[in-house]
Amino acid sequence: MKKDIFKRICLLSVFCIVMTAFAAHLPTKCYGETMTMWVEVSPNIINIDAQRWGEIRIFTDLSYANYDFDGDDRDSEVFVYVNELEDSVENIRPTRDSWGNLILKFNLEDLLNVPELMGSLIIDGDNTFTVVVIKSDDTGDTVWEGADSEVYVMDKKAAL
Repeated sequence: MKKDIFKRICLLSVFCIVMTAFAAHLPTKCYGETMTMWVEVSPNIINIDAQRWGEIRIFTDLSYANYDFDGDDRDSEVFVYVNELEDSVENIRPTRDSWGNLILKFNLEDLLNVPELMGSLIIDGDNTFTVVVIKSDDTGDTVWEGADSEVYVMDKKAAL
């Protein structure tokens, strides 16, 4: 009986050592003052004259739990800029997916209401959507994360 218990303790110890050694070699993310994120715009082809006022979604790899978008004193803000314009899309709604990642949603109509957008859009070409997420951390420092995604914009009437 004592040998059986001793074997189990030894196996458990070896298992813990192996798992610790394995975990020590895993890559870790180290964030400084500026963090980077991954973004993907869906749909990645936008037809601005299709007369279908759908929703545009921007998927990120940021954890929604790290950002407080629901409180009255919003310590987190999101901006979506197109082709380096100074004005952001209005009415951006943050939400999360089933994995807990941040998703940003806005309507095509909100995109087209950005001042000076029509003069800067590249029709039948790729346009850069820049997503910026700003958050104040516990120390009061501002941490921002930003990323770009290419979106093809066309201007064609839908065929009936």
